[in-house]
Amino acid sequence: MINVGIGTTRLILGDEGNKIDGIGVYTKHLTESLITQGQLVTPFAFLGSKQVESQNITALGDFSYQAIFSAMTQAPFINSKKIDKAVDVFHATDHFIPKLHKTPVIATIMDSMTLSHPEWARGRGRKTKAYFFKQSAKWAQQVITISEYSANEINHYFDIPESKISVIPLGVDESCYQKIPDFHKQQVLARYNLPENYFINIGTIQPRKNIQRLIAAHKQLPLLTQEQHPLVLIGTMGWGSEDLKERIKTSEHIYYLDYIPLKDKYALLQSSIALVFPSLYEGFGLPILEAFAANIPVISSKTTSIPEVAGGAALLINPLDECELTDAMYEISLNNKLRIALKIKGLKRAKQFSWAKTAEKTQQVYYKI
Repeated sequence: MINVGIGTTRLILGDEGNKIDGIGVYTKHLTESLITQGQLVTPFAFLGSKQVESQNITALGDFSYQAIFSAMTQAPFINSKKIDKAVDVFHATDHFIPKLHKTPVIATIMDSMTLSHPEWARGRGRKTKAYFFKQSAKWAQQVITISEYSANEINHYFDIPESKISVIPLGVDESCYQKIPDFHKQQVLARYNLPENYFINIGTIQPRKNIQRLIAAHKQLPLLTQEQHPLVLIGTMGWGSEDLKERIKTSEHIYYLDYIPLKDKYALLQSSIALVFPSLYEGFGLPILEAFAANIPVISSKTTSIPEVAGGAALLINPLDECELTDAMYEISLNNKLRIALKIKGLKRAKQFSWAKTAEKTQQVYYKI
């Protein structure tokens, strides 16, 4: 059996701050599923030894310095030998893609947003970061991405041939399916001082998530509907969200929660009337599948990868049209038959995805390379 090195930098950084992002979630679930299936896995992280001590993870030092060195000299990473001696294949799951001397590299690239939509990337040094990201992607012998949409974008913006790109969708945490008892949901709602039957949005608050329009669309609902079905936003405040903080604070019928534990997230999902996810750009859109598994309806965008992932099980809208979004929320609030139909379709769709399937398909790429 081959030994696979897994990059865990983003996972560790997120774990330290108790704020694991989508890439960290992917690394966590993929690694756990690989181990369950008997795959030999060795974790690495581009961090200092003090940051990973007592975690049985090999520290590889600063990534940026080594990436700049390799991009300028075409030489392998300075710590390449640590990986070469330990594993047969290295899987960069988190966009920290090294140039290695002997070991083949597989890189998971979620999307091409930093190149295709630089206006939605962090402003400081974004052009430089995009340049080095594109360079490092070419160090991989094979790229894994999470949707056909992303595969086409990566082929175009990264200049990576289709033959080097494998599409492997994300999975759904089995915990999403577990029906949470009413008494526990009530405890969670009381903890966060929330009512029931709200519209919910989950994800880091940043420009591409389209939260400004979501708030505006909710405010266009009849006042009674706003009172009966307020809007709950869950996610850390990302870059470019400064103006939103004040707007959320001064808005009636809108609740904001920062990062919360997974168990609480699932309870809050199951206490909502619908997930509203009008994102402008997604490489996949994992909250959609989580909502399907939690058996709640979904309103989302008919753009980028979302129709591919939703598979006809969500109510899709133009994310640039506030009135269309308002109409969709109003229709969901009134139409019980529609809610039931979407729940049935969504649950059926969610069961087509699992982390076990993701791991199985990923192993096939390991052995192929």
